[in-house]
Amino acid sequence: MHPWISSILLSGATALFVGLVVTPRLEVRNKRVRLAHEARDEFSRRVLVILSASARLREMSIPEALAERRPALVEKLRAERERWVDQLDDVTRYMVGNMETFGLSYATERGRDLVGRFVTHSRAFMLSERAVETKAERLAALAGPIQNIFFTRRWRVITIVRSFEQFERVVAALDEDLPNDAILPVPSPGPPQPTA
Repeated sequence: MHPWISSILLSGATALFVGLVVTPRLEVRNKRVRLAHEARDEFSRRVLVILSASARLREMSIPEALAERRPALVEKLRAERERWVDQLDDVTRYMVGNMETFGLSYATERGRDLVGRFVTHSRAFMLSERAVETKAERLAALAGPIQNIFFTRRWRVITIVRSFEQFERVVAALDEDLPNDAILPVPSPGPPQPTA
């Protein structure tokens, strides 16, 4: 057999192998990577909604003097504030319902744990009976470090490390305003361990 025939057969076999084996695997992998990035983008959008709605709630209070002079305007402002509270409720409800999608888009156990803790604490705080201003303040305090940890450029290491510490401080301080005799949920001891 001539060397040029073996070259043609070898390149044909390589092209066939790549077309039948390698390309389908890469396409499946690309789909998984794309879905993970879409989940991260959606998580980022939800965190930004929490930050912006919380900031609007904290910054826009309705003065008592305005209620006497312009009751129609006060009703509109209250409706806006209620809409922002509903936004926070919808966002936290969505995040709890899709927590596995957000959490599993991160490769490390620490990232998945952080997403899970953020989502559950955010939703629990929205379900609490605290004042709207307190909810907005605490949700913004939770979401700020998460925004820095997951969506800041990787070369800003100091910001990311400080944000980890800040998140832990915020989580530790979440229930400081509760009375001493309040019933608090008991944290789980950890993930279940397989038995031998």
